[in-house]
Amino acid sequence: MALSRLIVTADDFGISNKVNRAILESMESGLVTSTSMMANMPGFDDAVRLVREHTLLNGRIGVHLNLTEGHPLSRLILDCPFFCNDNGRFIYDRQRSVFHLSRQEKHAVYEEMKTQLERVIDAGIHPTHLDSHHHIHTEWAIAPLVCRLGREYGITRIRLTRNMGPFPSLPKRIYKFIFNRWRLSGRGFRWRLGGGIGFRWRPGGGSRFHNTDLFGSIEDMNVFARNRDLNGRSVEIMVHPLYNEESELVDIDQQNLYQRLWSLLEKQPALSFTH
Repeated sequence: MALSRLIVTADDFGISNKVNRAILESMESGLVTSTSMMANMPGFDDAVRLVREHTLLNGRIGVHLNLTEGHPLSRLILDCPFFCNDNGRFIYDRQRSVFHLSRQEKHAVYEEMKTQLERVIDAGIHPTHLDSHHHIHTEWAIAPLVCRLGREYGITRIRLTRNMGPFPSLPKRIYKFIFNRWRLSGRGFRWRLGGGIGFRWRPGGGSRFHNTDLFGSIEDMNVFARNRDLNGRSVEIMVHPLYNEESELVDIDQQNLYQRLWSLLEKQPALSFTH
């Protein structure tokens, strides 16, 4: 495996103090190169403290935009029943796709994500990338708002929708292809007919973001590598470090994180978003 870039990102920095410690250990051990911070969760202040105490974290932190868990930081989204309940908590669970938002909802979602981003910046952290909790930024109507944030704050890396692993259904493959090649890159597209149906891409308005070629979990990458050539590709792998009942560092699937990642990192050293 000779990748042009391998990035290993730990999601959920700030979700809890315990997860924060697991992410810090994974970075200190060289397993993880970047992490994504949640601004509205109980472990945020602890995460900021760790950043100030450990220079290793400098320049390796993005924002994990969140519209699905905890309480929002802004006011307008509380009046959007699609996203929040009467108790002021997020309730959106991605069981329904978001292809359209009303003007009010767009404004509220943008203000909430902007507030989360600015809370991280106000803590003295300049984010290197944007991604999201439960991949909400890959919803069709939300993605342009995330791209707008990236352009406004000079953040040029936004996570793709997952495009490694077992093949999804044809409609999902088409969605992922269009989303990654157009929705997140500021490009226009048109259909090309003749000799079959395909896509023909042309530059469009807006800024382009410098994304990786592929994104997925460790297992997604292993599945992809069994069937496809990874040489020359840039890849981001997401992990969710935490401790199990035996205080071992594991991923969200309870698999030992050291064992799963070292086999990859021995073949291909990982870089951060800024290197």
